[in-house]
Amino acid sequence: MTTKSEKQMAKMVDPVQPHCDEKISAAITCSHAGSMRSLLVSKLMGQGGGGGKTSNLPNPVFLAIGEKSIYAFKYVPRGFKFKFKQEVARWKKDEVDIEYEFSGGMATFVITTKSGDTYALEFPIVMGGKELGEMFFSALQAK
Repeated sequence: MTTKSEKQMAKMVDPVQPHCDEKISAAITCSHAGSMRSLLVSKLMGQGGGGGKTSNLPNPVFLAIGEKSIYAFKYVPRGFKFKFKQEVARWKKDEVDIEYEFSGGMATFVITTKSGDTYALEFPIVMGGKELGEMFFSALQAK
């Protein structure tokens, strides 16, 4: 990974670290999937693609990836910084399945819990964002 991408990831990880009880290796802001008519989301969720709310998470949501857990936060963007409102979900990494794809300038991914809950999310990958996405997905899949 490039030094630029590592610095960009640090700008996401550093502010959320105090809100988590383990070391965070990656973080990203994302929205409910579907706005780009993702084929992955359509296939996995049985939707016609696009437009539907895909979870009960806030939109947008801030995800942080630790060694053992995935944290989801309600947040408010403050310029290039973040104000975290509350933790809204936490999943053990070994209790979820992850599927993702890069398509049409977006990274779309689906988190499925062992209890059957599904969270379909996306974030843009334009202008160097794909490398950040790869860093995020690598941390997300490390168990």
